[in-house]
Amino acid sequence: MQVEKSTYSAGEEAAGAALKSWNSTHGARQAYKGATGILLLCLFILVSGCREPVGIAQKQRNSLSPRVGRYMVEAEGAFSRGVYELALAYTDSAEAFVPDLADLHFLRGKIYTQLNQLQVAQAAYQVVLEIDPEYAGARFDMGLNSFRRGKLRDAINYYLEEELEVGPTTALYHELGRAYARIGVPDSAEAAYEQALSLDPEHTTTYMWLGQLLEETGDLEGALEASLNGLKLRPDDLDYQYIVGTQYFRLDSAEAALPYLEPVAKEWTWHHGAQFNLGQVYMRLGREAEAETYFARADEAQQLQQRVNEAQNAINNDPTSPANWIELGNRLRESKRYGRAIEAYKNGLTIQVPPGLALYMQTNLATLYMECGDLSEAARRFEAILRADPDLSAARLNLGIVYAQGSRFDEARTVWTELLEREPRNTAAQNYLEQLDTMDQNEYVEASTTDCRDSG
Repeated sequence: MQVEKSTYSAGEEAAGAALKSWNSTHGARQAYKGATGILLLCLFILVSGCREPVGIAQKQRNSLSPRVGRYMVEAEGAFSRGVYELALAYTDSAEAFVPDLADLHFLRGKIYTQLNQLQVAQAAYQVVLEIDPEYAGARFDMGLNSFRRGKLRDAINYYLEEELEVGPTTALYHELGRAYARIGVPDSAEAAYEQALSLDPEHTTTYMWLGQLLEETGDLEGALEASLNGLKLRPDDLDYQYIVGTQYFRLDSAEAALPYLEPVAKEWTWHHGAQFNLGQVYMRLGREAEAETYFARADEAQQLQQRVNEAQNAINNDPTSPANWIELGNRLRESKRYGRAIEAYKNGLTIQVPPGLALYMQTNLATLYMECGDLSEAARRFEAILRADPDLSAARLNLGIVYAQGSRFDEARTVWTELLEREPRNTAAQNYLEQLDTMDQNEYVEASTTDCRDSG
């Protein structure tokens, strides 16, 4: 009997024409731009699992001018909002005044990591260490990037160097465990996970990875115990529910697995394992018709995931191509994984592209926000698009939809009326205006409840 493992996840034509006019001279930054780097405070402690740095970097923070400090605060804020090109621009401004600021290089490393330009990120972190060899988090992040590039031994070495130079942290031992597990050293992986939990007994992610490790080594009961410990801390987490449900099924307890896998399969229509394993549970319980339904959904999900994988592989090969980011965003949107699709489009927009292509990407990004229910962000983006190009009828139509979903009916009517003045035969705008005329003005127009921050 096959069971999917409980792996823990963590205008087409216009666009095509614009892409043809794009060439490598308009790509993203190809090489790291010399010395620069973060904030008066350690703003990345939680991200990297580091303790507050001391030494050269701290002395630099203490002596920063208000102007440079402001640039770095703005850069970090832009980074946290996903506006990566703006974040890089602020680091450029700071660099003009303090070219050897370790924090600046550290932030650039994080930005380029997010943009999947891992070699550029590694170079940035190396500059950090040249400025301050004891900078907390730099080696750790280099380890994370090495892990992503499949250089597992390098990752382990960076983690161990971080432990030696900076000290132990929960995040460090957690990632060390993952690296040991990936190279096939389960004893060392388990020991690292246990060290992580000794520092933070409520580190839920470590419980789940420990459970997966024990499952892979055949200790299914130990795996379930570890996974349940994590689920108790985060009972609404779909990742954890999927893992626990799958492990129950592998322990021949289909009835126990059912309440965990059903909500996951409902929400994660794109997830092959969730669909397939729920089909297996239904089959075990004698509910064959339902089982066949989910087996069919699993086949569809597998095809969607294959297209996503192909798009991701293209980015791994060339993260500076806007076409690759557009393709990934479109494939993720097709899978209804809106959070990741939004990130893909944001990453693509950091690359210098022709104005027409940029507007196409901005329109798709605004539409994604609309589809996942973030109406204020969708409206803000559609309004900006129309200021840049008032003739984009798709943006004007969708802005009206956003207004209507937010019960801003008068503004929706105005937008659709303006569209008909420009395009008298636009049947979509005509239909929406007719709906406004016939509906009760107190009627609630339902918007999507999908989470724009989905992690799938």
